Amino acid sequence: MIRGIAGACALCLCAAMAQAGPVSIGFEGPGEGAAPGEMAEDGYRIVTRDAVISGPGKSGDGSDGPNEIEGTMGGRGAIAILRGVPFTFVSLDWQSEGGAPEVVAEGYLGPDLVARERFAARGERFVTFAAGALKGRVIDRLILYPQRDRRGMGALDRVILDDAPGHAPAS
Repeated sequence: MIRGIAGACALCLCAAMAQAGPVSIGFEGPGEGAAPGEMAEDGYRIVTRDAVISGPGKSGDGSDGPNEIEGTMGGRGAIAILRGVPFTFVSLDWQSEGGAPEVVAEGYLGPDLVARERFAARGERFVTFAAGALKGRVIDRLILYPQRDRRGMGALDRVILDDAPGHAPAS
């Protein structure tokens, strides 16, 4: 009996460990067009406002599948990434298609702003930005504002998130 319980506990522990760790949010659920107001990916809930999904025909194949997400023309796009337990922001992949578009990242824990940072890529290029002010900071909500400028636009290809120390999701 005790061996059976110990074995079951070991299996649960292994399953929990397999689900823990970094995840890559690539906005791969929906097809091209207006982003749904809400979607889920890799255990995270994603809420969007004034955002559009673009596929490989428009933006090429990205670093985490073919889709990217960007703000709509003339709108103030926002992508909120949430989870029931705290996490950390690691990095994001940003593709610039001319000009100097930027993405602002805000991390919150409860109602409090933990930190805000701004990333911009100049010209046509693809770049990975590592977390700076948010590096290692425990958050439960990450809000991204991908913005166009008057000369170009940019799109998020992926966002890397990790479990906050001591806050791995329950299996």
